[in-house]
Amino acid sequence: MRVVICGGGVIGACTAYFLSRRGIDVIVVERTEVAAAASGKAGGFLALDWCAGSPLDALARRSFELHAALPGEIMGDWGYRRMTAYSGVVVPERDSRRHLPARLDWLSEGVVIEAQLSSTDTTAIVHPHAFTNAMMNAARSNGTELRHGRVTGIVRTADGSIATGVEVDHDLIEADAVVIAMGPWSVMAAAWMVLPAVYGRRSPSLVYQTGLDLPADALFLEYHQDAGGVLTVEVFPRANGNTLITAFGDEPPLPLDPAAVSPEPIEVERLKAIAERISPALRPDRVIAAQACFRPFTQDGLPLIGKVPQIGGAYVATGHSVWGILNAPATGEVMAELIADGRARSIDPRPFDPARLRQSTGR
Repeated sequence: MRVVICGGGVIGACTAYFLSRRGIDVIVVERTEVAAAASGKAGGFLALDWCAGSPLDALARRSFELHAALPGEIMGDWGYRRMTAYSGVVVPERDSRRHLPARLDWLSEGVVIEAQLSSTDTTAIVHPHAFTNAMMNAARSNGTELRHGRVTGIVRTADGSIATGVEVDHDLIEADAVVIAMGPWSVMAAAWMVLPAVYGRRSPSLVYQTGLDLPADALFLEYHQDAGGVLTVEVFPRANGNTLITAFGDEPPLPLDPAAVSPEPIEVERLKAIAERISPALRPDRVIAAQACFRPFTQDGLPLIGKVPQIGGAYVATGHSVWGILNAPATGEVMAELIADGRARSIDPRPFDPARLRQSTGR
C-alpha cells in the first residue's frame, strides 16, 4: 500500500510516522521545507485537559499522552518539558498596582498574576520546529520518502470516484490513498475535490534568546493599553533557552506561498514594547526572530480528520487552529488507523468527520 501525504507540517509528519510504523509505503510532498509554516512558528504549548467538555477532549488527552511517550520512542531533542501555566494582568501606567512586585520573580512590577491555571501534571511544551522535524526524521527512518515539489492536482479513476494519485509539478505519483494535510493551504485542494471550507488566521510572534534561567512558566496575560483596550498576550519559555511571545491576530488574504508570510513592522515594534514591559529578560536586543504564521480553522472550530466525502481513497487532516502541535500525534495515529484498518480505535473521530460541514469549492 502506498500513501501520499500532501504537506510537510506537523500533521503530515505525524501521519507519516504512524503509517510508517505499520510498514506502509509513504511519500510526503512538501513545496518548501518541513515545518515551514505554523508547525515551525507556533508556541508549542501542550495541555491535557484544557479542551474538557468539548469534542476535542479525547483527542487532546490521547495526544498529550503520546507527547509524553514519544521522547522515549524516537531519536531527537525537541525540548519536551512540563510547565506550569498562569493567568494575569499587565496593568497600565496609572493603575494603583503599577509598581507592585510580581509574584514570579522574573516578571516586571505591575504584572499581576491572578491564578495558576495548571501544574506540571497537565501542561507541557515542545519546540514545534524541532518536534515536527523529529517526527519526519523518524518516519524517514522507517522508509518514508520526502519529496520537494508543489502538488497541482489529484488523479482519479475515469468515473472520478476514487483517488489514484497526485500531480506534483505536473508529474504523477500513484497512490492507494491521498492525505491532504496542508494547513490553511488545504483550501487549494478545493480546486481538485469537494471539501469543507478551511480558513487561515494570522498570528505574529517574537522569539527571544533568554538563556536557561527562565523557569518553565507559561503566561496568559491581559495587557491593558494606556490608550484603552485589552490584548491577550501569551509567553512561552522553552527548554532550549528561547522564549516566544505572541499577541494580536487577523485574517488577511492567504498568500499562495507559505514562505511569503511575515509580520508587519508595526506588529513587531508593538510586540517588542509589550515584551519589554512584561519582563526585563525580554529586551529588544535579545530578539532572534520576528515571524508570523497562519493557523488553519474551520466553520465550527473543530478539525477535519477523516475521509473526503464522495471520493474513495482521499483523506484530509487540517483545521486544528491553536491546538495543532498538541493534537498532531493523536491525529496522525487516527489517520493511520483509518487508512490502514478502515476504522479508528484510539479515539472516536466522528466529531471531526469532514462530512459534517457544508462542502465548499474554495473560500
